[in-house]
Amino acid sequence: MSETSQAAPSRGFFRNLLDLYFSPREAFGGILRAPRLAVSVPACLAVGLLFTAVWMSNLDPRVFMKNRMEESGQWEKMTAEQRSAGLEAGARVFPIFGWVIGVLAPIVVLLVVAGVLLFVFRFFYASEVRFSQAVAVVAWSFLAAGLVTVPLTLLVMWLRGDWNLDPQEVLAANPTLLLEKGSTAKPLWVLLGSLDLFSLWRAFLLASGFGVASKRSTASAFWGVAVCWGLYVLGQVALAFLR
Repeated sequence: MSETSQAAPSRGFFRNLLDLYFSPREAFGGILRAPRLAVSVPACLAVGLLFTAVWMSNLDPRVFMKNRMEESGQWEKMTAEQRSAGLEAGARVFPIFGWVIGVLAPIVVLLVVAGVLLFVFRFFYASEVRFSQAVAVVAWSFLAAGLVTVPLTLLVMWLRGDWNLDPQEVLAANPTLLLEKGSTAKPLWVLLGSLDLFSLWRAFLLASGFGVASKRSTASAFWGVAVCWGLYVLGQVALAFLR
């Protein structure tokens, strides 16, 4: 794979998308010449909205809220009246909350990740990556990964006949497969859950894109992505420990 792929001409949407799975540097070479955020960003957000629409139309808010309260340990501390009131309130609020999160969260995550990585590659790598390029790299990386993870997540839920699972834990391609959640310390569970093959794949795609944008190798750019990812994981572990 050529390290000078940034000189590659811009191709069509589906050509770029296909190349992200087999030759990401070549794909990003064409993408970064003409980011076209009006195409990549809506496509990325549409994948998340598709998941939200299918999931929200199938889950039972009462069961989902009950499962979450049991996992947090709050269920056992509540009286029967408190449980009933909590489930009733959750059943009313969660559908609205779920859609608000489903719409806003992808936008916020996209902009935050792009902003953080833009800072890293401009400040620490002394590159000339532009904001539009950073957003394009993140949007295309998330789109390519989402087109795999979203259908798989929905398929697993359907096969299990349980739409009330935590979506973030359905595709457990990580060491938590070897452990029981209830008997594992929460910080350890969060740490091991972050060592996920799909997360590593997304990190690789981001490194490929920012490597092209900053005229660095993918291996060199991966360190910039990995450090940010590692700090995020440590923050999640710290929150789990405090809880």
